[in-house]
Amino acid sequence: MARALRVKGLSVHNVKTAIGKMNELKRDIKLTDDEITIIVYTSLDHSHLNNLILLPGEFLKWFNLNFEGESTEERDFKDNKEEIWISTCIQAAGIIKAYNQMSSNKE
Repeated sequence: MARALRVKGLSVHNVKTAIGKMNELKRDIKLTDDEITIIVYTSLDHSHLNNLILLPGEFLKWFNLNFEGESTEERDFKDNKEEIWISTCIQAAGIIKAYNQMSSNKE
């Protein structure tokens, strides 16, 4: 497994390292593969989307919010994550389209 980058004392994970770490912990934290996928992909840093780098703050929000009720904070969080998911899909489609339009040697 690739090692996480160290930036100013913080671990910076990409999708591969985050999913690997979450898979190690999934029994203990009782998450499904689908839940792990949603948590990881809605925590992407869109400034570095092509490198699939995660924003630690966005990632941690999933674990710092109490999902037991229907609070305004919870609804806002879910709405925000839905917007991020849609945005990520649109940006990923743009990257794939641009990649496919490159010359054969991908210059």
